Amino acid sequence: VDWPRKTDLFNKSMMRLLLTLTFALKALASPEDVYSKFYQTSDVSASSAATVVSGDIPSYVVGRSIHNGCGGFGFGPHSFSHVFDCYAKLHSWDFQGDGTVTFSTQFMRTNFYNQSVGMEDIWPSIYFGVESPRFGMKDRMSAMMNSKPADGPDTFDNLNVNLWDFGLSSPDGSEKMVLALTDGLIMRGVGVESLNTYYFAFDDFSATMNGTTSSAHPKYIPGTQTSVNYFIKPNNMLSSQGTIYLYKHEYGSTKIDTFFEADIPSVNYMHSISVTPNYAIIFLNNCHFSEKCVMSSMEKNWKGVQSCFSWDDSLTSTTILVVELKSGEIKMTSKAPPLFTLHHANAYEEEDGSVVLDLCAFEDSSILQATVFQSATLLDEASRNAYKAEFVPPRYHRLVLKGDGKDAEEKIIPSYLDGQEYPFDFPLTNPKYAGRKHCIVYGQDSPFAGGSDKYSATAWVKLNVCTEEVLVFTLEDHFATGDASFVPDPDSEEEDAGVLMTAWIDGTGEGETYFRIIDAKSMEEVATVRFKDEEDKKIFMPYAFHGIW
Repeated sequence: VDWPRKTDLFNKSMMRLLLTLTFALKALASPEDVYSKFYQTSDVSASSAATVVSGDIPSYVVGRSIHNGCGGFGFGPHSFSHVFDCYAKLHSWDFQGDGTVTFSTQFMRTNFYNQSVGMEDIWPSIYFGVESPRFGMKDRMSAMMNSKPADGPDTFDNLNVNLWDFGLSSPDGSEKMVLALTDGLIMRGVGVESLNTYYFAFDDFSATMNGTTSSAHPKYIPGTQTSVNYFIKPNNMLSSQGTIYLYKHEYGSTKIDTFFEADIPSVNYMHSISVTPNYAIIFLNNCHFSEKCVMSSMEKNWKGVQSCFSWDDSLTSTTILVVELKSGEIKMTSKAPPLFTLHHANAYEEEDGSVVLDLCAFEDSSILQATVFQSATLLDEASRNAYKAEFVPPRYHRLVLKGDGKDAEEKIIPSYLDGQEYPFDFPLTNPKYAGRKHCIVYGQDSPFAGGSDKYSATAWVKLNVCTEEVLVFTLEDHFATGDASFVPDPDSEEEDAGVLMTAWIDGTGEGETYFRIIDAKSMEEVATVRFKDEEDKKIFMPYAFHGIW
């Protein structure tokens, strides 16, 4: 294990704390429940370690696949009750173009992580869930102060959700830097080669002054590397009202350009937006986030940020804003059924002026309050599987927006194979088709893939939305983690010419993590990449959310 080498005492202390936590979490899970390794601390780090490749990696697959997600689920005497609070850890596979792949992994050295190391405990902060055992009032007040948005480095910055390429370099200019982000305004740099963590803030953008909510999924304007995203600023801590803004970022710049703002009656929670060549599309989920709840809950047996999201049953429709990228003017406002979406698939413009928005959507936002994401539940196979009784999976929705003030035309596109439904989330398309009319979309069916009674069952699905044809890749007792990347074949314009790349756990043995490459046309495996160190040890990678190619 490669620890940060400040002092021998520090190294031994870190080793003791993390190994103690690892053994404690393992004790909670049954030895046969390999899937639970997704939710156990992994204290392994590696730098450009050798791997074993089986199969043939296409010659055009050259670059790095970097995943952001979980690494640790507590520190010292305290642990997190919710998986979303895990310490951010990075995992990188470097495809060198000659059939060889190296593997690197390490925790993000954020302020949150470093403060935890220094105090040998989790740094008091406002978490999505709660800490276990519970903090006293003194630490709760510290949590409020530590989590206050700040423009400097000394704030809560556990950025475990996604990575985005803004065209930046590390502060010393030594390497390319992508940004780690969540659904907020705090971002930190990640060195693509070293996985080192760097402090970063945009020159003209104050996290202190611009609220706390944004999207972990910026989008490029199709055909460019200009990023577009939103943020919402509440009127004040006691108000449910706020202002939504859209911004552009030119690739390589350290500034952003805010080009749209509008007052909104509630602070909507949105994990994604969509962008076409001419428009940004905002799907204003009827799920609202209350900062007042965050403040007041501290004195009322604080239940975490999770308890401060609410679904508005009184609303019978969802508002969609279509905003012109050039002028910042609203092109059209449309109404759609009251759906809750986390991930947009794609959007494009039709010749008649209508806009098509594809997304995976739930019936409401109850997924955010689901108890299945509690650590104790995820570590217990029977408790996980019991979630099937209440789980309503997302479906693929197509919304056609035909003009200002008109209701969206909705179509649910099914994904059935041999009579079995494979509903999915984490949708992705060939990046060449971003903002263009597409037919092929891919997504992960999980949990309970293909109607299984096992929460752990996983499948990657290929859906042709034009013909409703479906192909599925699944493997008994092998479990995919988080998002995938689509790497297109540069010599082909076929929509499904390329490969899907994602990490899996092998549930047939010790729970080894490996990387799988799937042909996007046939949905058949073409190669796997497995990590082995000099002592023939294997690694496991806790649950990852999203990543970047």
